[in-house]
Amino acid sequence: MVSGEAGADPRLEKESAGGGLFGSGSDLKIDLESGTPEQVWRKFFAKNRPSPTSLTTMVLRLHQQQKHQHVMAAINEALIAGQSQPWMYDVLAMSMQITGRPQPEIERVLLSRVDFTATDVPNMLFSAAYLVRFGATRSALTLYRQASRLAPTRSEPYALGLKLAERLGDDDAIQWASTGILTYTWPSDYRRRHQLALDVAADTVTALKKVGKKQRAGELEEAVASARQRDLVVVLSWNGPGELDLQVDEPLGTVCHFDSRQTRSGGVLVHDGFGPVQRNCYEEYVCAFAAAGEYRLSIKHVDGDIVGKRAKLTIRRYVGTRYEQAHVHPVVFDSRDKVVRLSLQKGRREKLSDPLPRTSPEFAAARGGRRAGRRFRFGQPEQQQGSGRGNADGRVGYTPVVSMLSEGVANTTLAVVSGDRRYVRLTVDALFSSIIDVATFSFRR
Repeated sequence: MVSGEAGADPRLEKESAGGGLFGSGSDLKIDLESGTPEQVWRKFFAKNRPSPTSLTTMVLRLHQQQKHQHVMAAINEALIAGQSQPWMYDVLAMSMQITGRPQPEIERVLLSRVDFTATDVPNMLFSAAYLVRFGATRSALTLYRQASRLAPTRSEPYALGLKLAERLGDDDAIQWASTGILTYTWPSDYRRRHQLALDVAADTVTALKKVGKKQRAGELEEAVASARQRDLVVVLSWNGPGELDLQVDEPLGTVCHFDSRQTRSGGVLVHDGFGPVQRNCYEEYVCAFAAAGEYRLSIKHVDGDIVGKRAKLTIRRYVGTRYEQAHVHPVVFDSRDKVVRLSLQKGRREKLSDPLPRTSPEFAAARGGRRAGRRFRFGQPEQQQGSGRGNADGRVGYTPVVSMLSEGVANTTLAVVSGDRRYVRLTVDALFSSIIDVATFSFRR
């Protein structure tokens, strides 16, 4: 039976005596006052090997009774006995924090957790966030930087690392995070995120100059200027309530469009526009590190009226360098589909990047919700393409789009049979996903 500290839970004694705590058929007796916590649990694990579920229940009951010294001793001895589980490092760090153990000791436990769980980038990001929770900011920043080396095109390490770097005043980490954001971060609100990175970098440059580190400040300014270079930027703009779609076929065989807004060639469709609001009538494609070769721009008239049946295509090459070029081409819609070809001679990309993580569903969801909403009339079914214009009083209805977020490993395979039925093309896509943050918000009308 379990005895010892005052206020022990009688249910714990009953379960121990009956064997329910450690599995059926066992009758283990633990005297918590037979010695120090370390002695008690060393003796226990020398004679017993409880199941993972029983071990979890045992530690949970000890934690509920606030026997934190015994929690730490039990977990330590379980680890020594080779019965480690991922949650043990979390509970051990929590108990150490409750009992006032030194911060370096807590941080060492958290880093052990990282060694146990950080087998890929998503787990590394989760572990770094856990380090931040316990105040191990420097170690978390190191882990974010390590994650960016494994997956340079992922935007999360830079965004999360910038906050920590600014808090620590680490100019080297600020340079890494700000340049990473400017190069690899392209969500729908990328301008705001890029401006934040530029502001942090500018403040750091000012601080470095004040303390006399002018050379270091110049290096940071040069790195930021280099990160702002863009090999190719394409903007398609128009007037009117209609909608145009831009698709870019890239030299390395990838295709960038609204259903695949980011490609392994570095191209990103950062804005998918539609009318009638003029400030939203544009499509924007950006490729910071583009491959040299020919790009095929396919422009499709999807819906509605385009003023003058004309659009403007602005092509900018080598943005931010002394070789910068800008050309404007009118696009006349004498047919629903138009094709424009352009060449890029000095692209900096030579090969495809690593497989991209699945991006947030906000882009596709926004597009689906926008299209469905734009054609929805109150009290009437959805209209056919080309007839979606709101009510007579100007109201527009929107239907919510609910998306499911999956976590873990998924594999999809797409088979396409050729017209003569002689060939089958298989596209296999393996996805490793992990949810690292959840933000809550409310809608207001």
